Amino acid sequence: MDFALERARTLTPDSDSEEYLLEIAWLYNRVVLTGSQIPVIDLAYELVLPEEFIGECVSTAMDIGFLTAPKRGTFGGKITPKALRKLKQVGKHRV
Repeated sequence: MDFALERARTLTPDSDSEEYLLEIAWLYNRVVLTGSQIPVIDLAYELVLPEEFIGECVSTAMDIGFLTAPKRGTFGGKITPKALRKLKQVGKHRV
């Protein structure tokens, strides 16, 4: 996760950038897998960015199919096969 955090920090935070949203989806998925009940806040803390901005990025990533919407009564969604394919195509992460 440290490499992904560093990579996301080198990118210009932009909720319209597919590259940035892929990184956010990857990191968000990792935070959710840790069992976080506040994944947006935890990710915002890790990236040292406003919670509202990270929430917007996560929402956009869900809208374009990089993350699934959380199931009722659960916290956070999961990274989608679409996002994993795109990440593998650009060779940034080991899937």
